[in-house]
Amino acid sequence: MTDTGRLIRRLVTIAVLTAILETAKFALNTIANVELITLLIILFTRKFGGRITMASVFLFTLLETMWWGLSIWTITYFYVWPLLVFLTVLFRNRESLLFWSIFSAFYGLFFGALCALTTLITAGANAALAWWIAGISYDIVHCVSNFIICMILFLPLSKALEHIQIP
Repeated sequence: MTDTGRLIRRLVTIAVLTAILETAKFALNTIANVELITLLIILFTRKFGGRITMASVFLFTLLETMWWGLSIWTITYFYVWPLLVFLTVLFRNRESLLFWSIFSAFYGLFFGALCALTTLITAGANAALAWWIAGISYDIVHCVSNFIICMILFLPLSKALEHIQIP
């Protein structure tokens, strides 16, 4: 395959991954802190690597910002999701379902704390702490739902991704 062909396949892969992320986000939009994005980013990073997934994550975040407008939470997406890609790259060789389920759960638990960093910069430490404490109950839901979703879907989605090849 030519270099141009490989580039086109990578660009199409990034577009398809972005569409999957956006569709998954939209599908569960009405259920607070229950999402597939964490699991999908983990799976995409393990399968396609950090560069392709990072490009997809940035496009996903741009689409979210265009759809919902620029706000504190859309700004946080520009560092929260890339951080997940980076952490997944560090642990990508781990094969344990339990490891990834616990990893996903902890990411959900600390999601609010990560989002509070924007509030720390814009409104100070007291506001950031208040933001985080006020959202702990949502972070607990996020933690539990991420764990359950990962336990149920990690293996079947991993197996489905095995059939996708890009050069």
